[in-house]
Amino acid sequence: MKLFKRLFVIAIVLAAIGCKTPKDIAYFQDIQNNDYVTVSDSAELRLKAGDKLTIIVHARKPELAAQFNLSVSSQRIGYTNLNNGAYQMSSYTVSDEGTIDFPELGSLDVVGLSREEVLDLIKSKLRESEYFIDDNFVVTVEFDSMFFTVLGEVPKPGRYAITKDRLTILEALGTAGDLAIQGIRKNVKILRDEGQGKRVYVLDFTNANQVLTSPVYYIQQNDVVYVEANDLKKRQTTNNGNTLRTGSFWISIASIMTTLYVGFIK
Repeated sequence: MKLFKRLFVIAIVLAAIGCKTPKDIAYFQDIQNNDYVTVSDSAELRLKAGDKLTIIVHARKPELAAQFNLSVSSQRIGYTNLNNGAYQMSSYTVSDEGTIDFPELGSLDVVGLSREEVLDLIKSKLRESEYFIDDNFVVTVEFDSMFFTVLGEVPKPGRYAITKDRLTILEALGTAGDLAIQGIRKNVKILRDEGQGKRVYVLDFTNANQVLTSPVYYIQQNDVVYVEANDLKKRQTTNNGNTLRTGSFWISIASIMTTLYVGFIK
């Protein structure tokens, strides 16, 4: 009789545990309304070897500007994009030495520069040249083919284009559909190219101060964000992996134990 009582109590306790609401779902649990958090220094994207740029010079005389723009026929460096028949300028690829070969101006060292710094460099070189007087020209510089990747427990894993100079980790996850309920908030990994290998950063999204002050708060080209699945999702890979963890299972056990106990007493 005591054994049945003990088993009954254990079944009730396990049922309560199985029905327990997870605590680690909400983001930024360490801050309250109107709290102020200092965000990591704004890190602009910096060019690395292999990155691509689209650079176009505009002038009142098209034939003058054409000397500085890669046409489809020249294709000095990079590749030509043809999207639905629409014409696009060829891209410059940053060489392993960190340079691009710009028409008329020659080799330009651009590795480590931001988009705005590349723009200023080209404008400065054009002013020094014999082609333009004063500032009667316009230069546009855009990053081309820069991507980040999101894997794991998100609704839309995949590779996404970086569309602006500063992209936060929150925006990157939002692009992939946010963390799934089954994703572990406290163990989001970011793999980043640094030197000769990849460095792994770990973020806890229940902690705003850690995320907002992290060196990976701003995404860089080729970053990989990985969201690990929680134990519940992992157990789904095996037959009946979560059965013993559900409240309904233990409620059924408690019901059976109660029936057996009552029958035994009678």
